[in-house]
Amino acid sequence: MNLIKPKVVRILKPTKASIEKLKVTVLVEDSVNVKKPNLIPKHGLSLLVETKLAGVDSRFLMDAGPGPDIALRNAGMIDIDMKKIDSMMLSHGHYDHTGALLQVLKHIDHSIPIIAHPNVFSPKFAYKPALTSIGIEFDQPAIKAAGGELLLTRDSIALLNGVLSSGEILRKTYFENTKGFWTVECNNLIDDTVSDDQALFINVRNKGLVILTGCAHSGIINTVRQAKRVTGIENVYAIIGGFHLEQANDERLQKSIKELKEIYLKRIYPCHCTGKKAISQLTKSFGDFCIPINTGDSIEF
Repeated sequence: MNLIKPKVVRILKPTKASIEKLKVTVLVEDSVNVKKPNLIPKHGLSLLVETKLAGVDSRFLMDAGPGPDIALRNAGMIDIDMKKIDSMMLSHGHYDHTGALLQVLKHIDHSIPIIAHPNVFSPKFAYKPALTSIGIEFDQPAIKAAGGELLLTRDSIALLNGVLSSGEILRKTYFENTKGFWTVECNNLIDDTVSDDQALFINVRNKGLVILTGCAHSGIINTVRQAKRVTGIENVYAIIGGFHLEQANDERLQKSIKELKEIYLKRIYPCHCTGKKAISQLTKSFGDFCIPINTGDSIEF
């Protein structure tokens, strides 16, 4: 009898390989871009990441943004071919980061791996002001049918050499606590710490680490510490994304800024859930190093 060998999925081990070129494009974000008025802003986030390593170009997506198809429409308006996406990562399971996932997968029209935390599909609620579901609106079979191959893990995974998912982020700071979210566990409505929150860590040649966050529900400082821990690289060059400081009290905001200044960042690109007050304080503290980003903006390293 002939035995069929199971297909082996080889996961790259984290390495200190460095990306030669990196470009991050904001496909959708909350704010209007006055330089690109034809693009649609909406509460949420989707980042297209393009890399070059050893002469090979790769393209992957961090989050799909809110539904129905805003990220796809905006990508088309700035001449980005979404069919060339190689893989995806979901920063967490809130609707404003996952709502357009099925539409994006169907447009890509070929099977791609999607890295996410095992709790990304857990029930998610918030009071807005009434109790409202804010989680993923479809199930795993629907994602598979659309061409997504889910890789659900708490571990840090290499999308390619030099690009890592954070894995489940350790929470060590006392001032970065997650509040205002709820989930269901054992038939009880309980606080949701958003344990599925993840980030992307990219080692850029002659620069250092570039950290991409969806909302940084784990805390932006905890996220930076996780980046150093899993990569073994101390030099953090830039942070891009939502820092979830919109509802932060003064203590958390000031301690976060103090910690960020001690990291000696060269660039900070806040958006989405960072909040106007926090962005104002970051700009005041970091000057020209802080550059708020909007829908349609691109950053190159």
